[in-house]
Amino acid sequence: MFKPIIIIPFFNHASAFEKIAPHLEQYKIPILVVNDGSAPPDTQILEGLCSKYHFNLIRNKKNGGKGATVKTGLNWALSNGYTHALQIDADGQHSLDDIPCFLKLSQNHPDHIIAAQPIYDSSAPKSRLYGRKITNFWVCVETMGRFKMDTMCGFRIYPLAQIKKILPVIWFNRMGFDVEILVKSFLNRIPILGQQTQVIYQKDGISHFHPFRDNLEISCVHTSLCVYSIWKFLTKWRHS
Repeated sequence: MFKPIIIIPFFNHASAFEKIAPHLEQYKIPILVVNDGSAPPDTQILEGLCSKYHFNLIRNKKNGGKGATVKTGLNWALSNGYTHALQIDADGQHSLDDIPCFLKLSQNHPDHIIAAQPIYDSSAPKSRLYGRKITNFWVCVETMGRFKMDTMCGFRIYPLAQIKKILPVIWFNRMGFDVEILVKSFLNRIPILGQQTQVIYQKDGISHFHPFRDNLEISCVHTSLCVYSIWKFLTKWRHS
């Protein structure tokens, strides 16, 4: 059985979400929006859009970060009988035209995570590109060179039966979440397929990336992943 749902973490993205909501509605797939403690004006707009397009809507009372919001959505999807969750950001950066391609690939490979491999144009900030290169280097170290996909793009499909096994060991709740869950999935032998997609940074886009806080968390993520990968290696060696 293949029963997918789209999960969208939302935090003060009302203007961007107004633009993508009609596009999402056309796919006739259940959609869950998780409001991560947005301000009242954005919350009001979001509630109106979800009512208009019949999207499911749940809310975190306090802002917990992107990772915490996605985890809330994944647990909701598991509790409501869905088999796969397509994670999409609410800021309009992802190419929604690729949704059918991602879903078809997931249906043909139901045990795999389908992870977007971004193609950037000139709109991408240089700082983000450099940051991705650094993260990709550390991911290569953490997996001993066995995993070389992009881990920061939040456009991906999770097979929920597999992903629920590692949710208890996903520790980071903000920008580091996307990296951590993909690397730990790989280290726990959940198969991953990459799918190229165009990513566009909107000129009027709202970024919730906090350079000091989020770079510090990502540094902590890579430190913890290095320790985790060594532990996994030693555990495997001890039982071999």
